[in-house]
Amino acid sequence: MVQHPVLAELVAAEEAVARAASVDLHDLPGELQVDVLKRVERLRRRTESLTARALATVEADGRWAVEGARSFAAWWRHHSGRNRATAYREVHQARGLRDHLPATAAALAAGEITGDHAAAMARHATDSPARLARLDDEHVGEDFLVSQARKVDAARFAVLVRHWALRADPEASDRTYVEDSDREEFYLSETIDGYVPGGLLSHATGKTLLTALQARIGTPAADDRRTPAQRRAKALAGLAHLALDSGTLRPGARIRPHLAVTVPFDTLERLAEASAPAHTPGCPVGADAPSDEGAAFCSCVSARPGTAIPGGLDSTALTGAEPATFDDGTPVAPVLLARLACSSHLHRVVFGPDSGVLDVGREERLFTAAQTRAIVARDRQCRFPGCDAPPGEGEIHHSLWWAAHHGDTAVALGILLCWYHHDWVHTREITISRDAGRWRFYRRDGTEILDTALIA
Repeated sequence: MVQHPVLAELVAAEEAVARAASVDLHDLPGELQVDVLKRVERLRRRTESLTARALATVEADGRWAVEGARSFAAWWRHHSGRNRATAYREVHQARGLRDHLPATAAALAAGEITGDHAAAMARHATDSPARLARLDDEHVGEDFLVSQARKVDAARFAVLVRHWALRADPEASDRTYVEDSDREEFYLSETIDGYVPGGLLSHATGKTLLTALQARIGTPAADDRRTPAQRRAKALAGLAHLALDSGTLRPGARIRPHLAVTVPFDTLERLAEASAPAHTPGCPVGADAPSDEGAAFCSCVSARPGTAIPGGLDSTALTGAEPATFDDGTPVAPVLLARLACSSHLHRVVFGPDSGVLDVGREERLFTAAQTRAIVARDRQCRFPGCDAPPGEGEIHHSLWWAAHHGDTAVALGILLCWYHHDWVHTREITISRDAGRWRFYRRDGTEILDTALIA
């Protein structure tokens, strides 16, 4: 069977790419590696142009419809394996290039612009009769836009096209804004490992959220090794804390909306026992902080009576205990339960054998309001080394073991930490001591965390 010349060319190109892909690029000189990358980018642009032309041609032919697909985009998604949004965008772009943007299609085919440039043109310059008419303008039409696309990256070009589109048809921009607002959605999908966010926000809503997150993040400390995405996740949690703790949400409610955790009394007692500091073998009673010679730090109570907040949690003490649960029945890990118990109101409910309520106690906190004010007045900000978060963005960290075995919770055994570092000291099992009026933080291996330490 004679192969069509176009298919023969494509087969040869595919074989050439396969041969190039088999080469170990690490063996090439550095300048040649860069040249390879540039060539690959130009090849991708030309391939995107050919894909758009092929999509437009196949759609116009109409044979795809005999397979029963509800739309051409659905057909393309099925045959390409792309997600729905990508398939729709590629089909929409192919139509725009075919019907309205010949200069853009030619620039993409020549490798002069990227597919993202072409997508911005198809998205913003072809969605109203007024804008289509403006594309023919010899001074500020498509040729002008393509000349700008050759000069700037796709992100800046998308902004430029949006400016152009607004000037060409302000009324269409208003309609787009209303449509985008109506399309907004946000969801949190629960998975095995946590929650995955998704949805679509309008530009205005997205900008508002990003501004709030950036304001919450602030300028990262020099020793903050988290990725921007990790900082944004903590910032989002911080915004939720601010809203819930302020009481502005449902201000008339008798109980402010917060996380609710149900903990069997036996489990709570075991949790307190699990937080008891373990004696370090060989550590003499009365041992002090690490010496210049590198003596190991001991977090046991006998070493620092009344001055240390132990960081370890012996989770084995909870083996066989009925787990604490969120209100939907999800079990709570011991380290998270200890973290939540640090800043919780405790409300006692006693059930009988038939699950009838026998007794309801009043709500209490481990620290009274007066004690909390005293700790805030003393610490003034998050006391973690290098952090200056204000009191309004933090909680009191303490040990359940002290509360369970040493009577009233003492101000000396409470420390102000921001939400992020409160989580951090629990998950990293950080021991905190107070020596000569100064808080000191120690890792599990006994090394002290200083302001200049790099925190992984």
